[in-house]
Amino acid sequence: MKIYATSDLYLSAYLKSRGMRITDKEINGRRTTFIFEDIPNREELIRDFYNKGPVNITDYVHAIQDIKAIVFNL
Repeated sequence: MKIYATSDLYLSAYLKSRGMRITDKEINGRRTTFIFEDIPNREELIRDFYNKGPVNITDYVHAIQDIKAIVFNL
């Protein structure tokens, strides 16, 4: 399985809201890195994120809440 890792909370939420699956996390001091199962169109999703790509706002908000729960509660 290929992976993709990022410590950017909002990018992580975007990727999660667009269907990428978080498989793990790594904590190094105060920084959390999110590990995703990589998908073929991940680079396109990242470009979309930085270019104001479309996202369902409800899905994005829920993804942010999930990401924060991973950081602060697990």
